[in-house]
Amino acid sequence: MDHLSRSLLNTFTAQPLDRVAHGRKDKDWLSAQANHRNARFLVLNKHNLMAYGQQPLILSLAQFQQLDVSEPTALLGVKDKGTEQESPVFKINVNDPDTALAPLLNNPEFADIEAFEAHPLRGFVHCLDGDTASMYSYASILNHWHQTTRFCTRCGSGLVQKEGGVIQQCSNDDCRHIEFPRINSAVIMRVTNGEKILLARQETWPEGRYSVLAGFVEVGETLEHAVQREVMEEVNVPVENINYHSCQPWPFPNSLMLGYTAEASATEFELEQDDIAEAMWLTADELIEKMREGTVMPPPNLSISYRLINDWFAEKTGTQLSDYQPEAPWQD
Repeated sequence: MDHLSRSLLNTFTAQPLDRVAHGRKDKDWLSAQANHRNARFLVLNKHNLMAYGQQPLILSLAQFQQLDVSEPTALLGVKDKGTEQESPVFKINVNDPDTALAPLLNNPEFADIEAFEAHPLRGFVHCLDGDTASMYSYASILNHWHQTTRFCTRCGSGLVQKEGGVIQQCSNDDCRHIEFPRINSAVIMRVTNGEKILLARQETWPEGRYSVLAGFVEVGETLEHAVQREVMEEVNVPVENINYHSCQPWPFPNSLMLGYTAEASATEFELEQDDIAEAMWLTADELIEKMREGTVMPPPNLSISYRLINDWFAEKTGTQLSDYQPEAPWQD
C-alpha cells in the first residue's frame, strides 16, 4: 500500500473537493460559484458545527439566502467538478445561531425542530460519512483561522478575505501584506522494541486511556529529528529506523499529524513529569489482557494514533483492537 492510500484510511482525509486554485483569483467566477444553483453551505459556530438531530446543517442556496449573515462566506472547493452534480461548497460562521438561523425554522424540512444545536466536531464525527467529515475538518480549520487571525502581523490593520477566503490581505494600502492559514505540524510515533510497543498516557486523559507519543515540530528541524527529540523529551528513550507511516489533518484546532514508526534502542524510560503520567511496554498478548481487564483503553478510532497501534496489533495477532474492546467516545 502506498502512502496516499494509507493516509486515506485515516479520518478527515477523504477530501472530495477540488480546491480550484486558478478560479479563486477571478472575482466574477467566485461570484458565480456563490450563486450556483447547486451551491451548498456548511454552517459553523466558531469551533462547532451546527446540526439538527443527527444531521449536519448544510444549506442549499435558497436556504442560505434566507439568512442575514454578516461574516463573509469562504469557498472550500467544488464537489463533483465537471459533472452535472457539480457543487461549490462554502463554509459560513454564525456567532449567534439562535438569531441567525431562526428564519430557517419556517421551512417545512425543519418544522419538527425548535432550534439548531452546536456540536464539537470531535463528538459529532460518528454521524458523518468520510467525505463529509473531511469537508468539516477543512471548514473547521479555516474557520478557526478566520476567527482568530483578524489583524495584519506587520502593521496591525484589519484583514480582508481574498480568493474565496483561503488568504487574507492587509487592508492598509501602504502594507497589503498577505496572511496564509497557519497549520501546526506535529509528529506522532509508534515506538517498538522487539515484540513490544510503548504506550503512554497524559494526566488529563480518562483513567486507562493510553496512546502513542506525539509532539509539535519545532523551527529548523526535520520531521525525523522531531520524532527523536520528542521521544527523548517525553520518555528519555533513544530511537532509530524512523519511517513515515501516514498523515491526518487534525482540526482541534489546526494541526497536521504526521505519523511515524520508530525502533527503540533501549527500553528503560524516564517520564517527563510535566507531560506524561504513565508509560509501559506491552506485547500484543499483554495488551489483549489489559484491554479485557479494562485497565488499558486504546485511543478512539477517529485518530491516527489508533491506526498506528492497530496496524501493529493486526500484524502481531491477525485481529483488530475493536475485537477486544468496544470503541469508547473521545473525552478531552
